[in-house]
Amino acid sequence: MVRTKTLDDDLGAKINALKTSHIFRGLASGEIKELALSAASVRYPKGSYLFNDGDSAEFFYLAQEGLIKLHKESYSGKSVTFIIASLGDTLNASALSIKKHFLSAQAITDAKVLRIPQKAYWAFVSKHPTIAIEILSLTAQGLDTEYNRIVDLIGEEVELRVVHSLLALANKFGPNLMLKREELANYAGTTTETAIRVLSKLRKKGIINSAGRGAIAISNLANLQNYKR
Repeated sequence: MVRTKTLDDDLGAKINALKTSHIFRGLASGEIKELALSAASVRYPKGSYLFNDGDSAEFFYLAQEGLIKLHKESYSGKSVTFIIASLGDTLNASALSIKKHFLSAQAITDAKVLRIPQKAYWAFVSKHPTIAIEILSLTAQGLDTEYNRIVDLIGEEVELRVVHSLLALANKFGPNLMLKREELANYAGTTTETAIRVLSKLRKKGIINSAGRGAIAISNLANLQNYKR
């Protein structure tokens, strides 16, 4: 059983967390306060699942601290990571529309999220329809990103897929990535062994400093951006 912990965060902290989200950016603090009153801050230990693919979507989740991966497993057990979420990222806004999760959410590090009951969330959206427009925009951007990733998965050599994945993650999180090599492999759609081999090659070229079990440090982002085999 996962040992989650519901925290007694003050209202101001919840409001500030909601303000970091793209979908609430057009709302005033007073309006966001109404939603924050329905929110609970919940901690999840590293490795635990917030929800699984196919589960009923009963809450709206917003990342507050740590890293959370949204992934899907094939029937053969192969896992592919679609999103690595951090502060301000919504984990399941689209899933609430179809009332079930189509991805699994797992804490890569110890993580904290805001969790809002579905009923309270939809009541708030009905009063502020601009949120629905922002969700559509966010979904469209996500689809564009994933379509491009699918093209890369099909057409790019695996080495370049790993490089492009590193670039995408560095653009979001900076050059010091608190990720295991296994997580990078899942994001790039390859095996851990292949990811390790590519990282070793990048280290020899001076593009990364290290790639330990819990972190990857990119030392030369420009060379990574212009990488050629």
